[in-house]
Amino acid sequence: MSSTVGPTDDGGMTRRPPLSWFTLAAVLGTVHAVASISWALGGDLLVETVGEWARSWREASPLSAGLALGTIGVGKLAAAWVPWVAARRGGPRHGLRLAAWLGAAGLGLYGLANTVAGAVALTGVLGPLDDPVATRGHVLLWDPLFLLWALALAAGLWATRERRPTPEGAGRRPDAVGLRRG
Repeated sequence: MSSTVGPTDDGGMTRRPPLSWFTLAAVLGTVHAVASISWALGGDLLVETVGEWARSWREASPLSAGLALGTIGVGKLAAAWVPWVAARRGGPRHGLRLAAWLGAAGLGLYGLANTVAGAVALTGVLGPLDDPVATRGHVLLWDPLFLLWALALAAGLWATRERRPTPEGAGRRPDAVGLRRG
């Protein structure tokens, strides 16, 4: 999934953004979004892997739960696909780039922290689990999926970063002051 290089009209070479990283990030984010939207519409597929609280909330307040989950799902879709669209146009720029980096950092930290915490909880060292099915669902599916989404997004952002030309001789070590012989 590296960037591709090709000739320009003036005989130089240009880098095209590695759309494949952004595509992977968009697909992973879409999996999360589709689940949220499905639950917003009353679907039950994998809802037990989120926690009993989610099922109880939907039963007690179907309208508010549906609106909240639908909004979350649409937000996830936007977070998944806006960077992909920007990458097709040369890569996210300026404020969008910063927002994407912050999103990748947030998703990554959230996914990693919850995967590790859930895995520790599954060992039993923290005591008995209230909802082992949900804990396994977070450890084995939802939280690693957040982490993978973050890593793919970060890889796309890193690969499309602006490279500044280095001045001639920038790689050479400068002479130490006072040690020059001559």
